[in-house]
Amino acid sequence: MTETQGVMPETPNPSAPDLLSDLLGSMHLSGVVLFSVVFREPWALVTPEACQLPRLLPFFTEHIIPFHIVAEGACWLELKDGERVRLEAGDAVLLPYGDTHVLEGRDGAKRVPVEQLLPPPPWPDVLLIEHGGAGTRTQIVCGFLQCDELLFHPLLRHLPALMTVSPGRTPVDEWLAGTIRHTAREATRAAPGGRSMLPRLAELMFVEILRTHMQSLSADEVGWFAAANDPVVGSALKWLHTAPLEDWSVERLARRVGVSRTVLAGRFRHFLDMPPMRYLTVWRLQLAAQHLKATSMPLKGIADQAGYDSEAAFSRAFKRHFGLPPAGWRRRQALD
Repeated sequence: MTETQGVMPETPNPSAPDLLSDLLGSMHLSGVVLFSVVFREPWALVTPEACQLPRLLPFFTEHIIPFHIVAEGACWLELKDGERVRLEAGDAVLLPYGDTHVLEGRDGAKRVPVEQLLPPPPWPDVLLIEHGGAGTRTQIVCGFLQCDELLFHPLLRHLPALMTVSPGRTPVDEWLAGTIRHTAREATRAAPGGRSMLPRLAELMFVEILRTHMQSLSADEVGWFAAANDPVVGSALKWLHTAPLEDWSVERLARRVGVSRTVLAGRFRHFLDMPPMRYLTVWRLQLAAQHLKATSMPLKGIADQAGYDSEAAFSRAFKRHFGLPPAGWRRRQALD
């Protein structure tokens, strides 16, 4: 039973951030749909790890999250550990870590690396590829989400390697089903505005898949999504995200949430494997990194906003966390 010490929790400010939107905003997501692939049996395709995709595809970052939508037909998806998932028309899959994987029809077809199917650039907005024999047809839309360097690791650390959604089976997920259908339709036809529509649809689909995952977690899960669902840690996270520069202590945060400091610290370690003040430090550094990339604010001003007494102390903390001092990190981002 949660220990409360007779303290009534305070309610976060009504303008407190939606935690998922807050964290996704820090990633600067950008969706892109590159391929509409028509396969005919027999066929099999191998996609490399996401970190290898920038040498094949027009990306400027290694931080790429692939997704596939089965627009027509059916196929198998196999991960590097041998896990196989059957996909039907209307299904979508997301690979948060960009693991290498195989898409294939019936067993026994030769597995062809995706780079062998790519024509020389430049490509149209959505490249149409045909591959395989003369048998049953399957059409798959292949897209990617590009994002800034994943500075704040709790977002993806506890996601499964493969997220599969088969929406439309219940009224609750009809919106997601409609988004998937719309994305597939836009990618398989030439329509005015498609180049602007497809990236937004890909981003919306990603957010909805994450939201569905977050809402489906069981009580024994851990990680950032589970923490946001927890009444104790979720409330604490809202306070920290609402006022990251406030002079927080574990005691003060525990009073706001309405539990003891022991309970609060224990719940943070259970879900996030870090104490509350460590989370706050990392979140402040994440906000500082956003300022470094998006503004020309002097380092001293960013250090002040991050809660550091001196630019030197800020630089040491930033380098420990990101591997580069703030000025060097800012220069590197400008080159990406």
